[in-house]
Amino acid sequence: MATHILFRGPQDRNDCWRAMFADALPSVVWHHWPNVEDKAAIDVIIAWKLPRDYQQDYPNLRVIFSVGAGVDQLNLDTVPEHIKVVRMLDPGIAKGMAEFIALHVLNIHRDTFHYINANKTATWKQLPTKATSQRRVGILGLGTLGQVAANSLLALGFSVNGWSRSAKQLKGVRCFSGMEQLEEFLSQTDVLVSLLPLTIHTQGILNNKTLSQLPQGASIINVGRGEQLVSQDLLTLLDKGHLSFAVLDVFDTEPLPDSNRLWQHPNVIVTPHIAAITQDESAGKVLVENVQRYTKGQAMIGTVDRAVGY
Repeated sequence: MATHILFRGPQDRNDCWRAMFADALPSVVWHHWPNVEDKAAIDVIIAWKLPRDYQQDYPNLRVIFSVGAGVDQLNLDTVPEHIKVVRMLDPGIAKGMAEFIALHVLNIHRDTFHYINANKTATWKQLPTKATSQRRVGILGLGTLGQVAANSLLALGFSVNGWSRSAKQLKGVRCFSGMEQLEEFLSQTDVLVSLLPLTIHTQGILNNKTLSQLPQGASIINVGRGEQLVSQDLLTLLDKGHLSFAVLDVFDTEPLPDSNRLWQHPNVIVTPHIAAITQDESAGKVLVENVQRYTKGQAMIGTVDRAVGY
């Protein structure tokens, strides 16, 4: 029996992935939402966000593939247990994320944002520099993306710490785990990089209490989820001088409203959720392999554990 895939996304990505599947899995029947004649035939959906009433419209759905590394946008609580949810483990996403993090860790390390602000007042003032080995970068979340980012920072000579929900080991990284070690981890972090998935345990985790546990003058880079950051607490700590800079790529409301104070704060850099963009070619290969696994009844790479939410 043929596998019927429904893709919900832009035309150029549809054309790319349709061609890749036609070459690798010619028996697959590809559909581009909303053009589906027989909705009951669909057993796989590939999407960032699901179509409204998808459960009623596609009664034989068995697998949902997220086109991104996260799955919180799918609202897992509403997805029936018999439908498997698979997140995108695209090496292109990991590479892009590592580039973005390394770029902004270096910007913070080399005082780029200080000099940008100094440009506005024509202030010529050199700031002292330090070796990368003296700058402690802490990564919240040591999953696939966190590990690739950690290795890229190690290659630049930074001192790298990592924190995860459960214990992990990563060469060259001092690893912390569990809530009982979070404060110790934060106290030894000069640049905090948040890569946590969004769960009930990480909602609002970047708040006044946790951010105050960072050393005086620390900075933060949030590329996890906007809902993890209490932005007013961040602004308060920036205004007090406890924190120096914040690079924010994710927000609880996107696009970020024009009236949000984050836009105007001189020590906040806002980017429009572009830290890591799914790359069509590399992501397409991952999807082809996973659909092959699905058709053979094999475990799919990136299948979400409902108990932990990722």
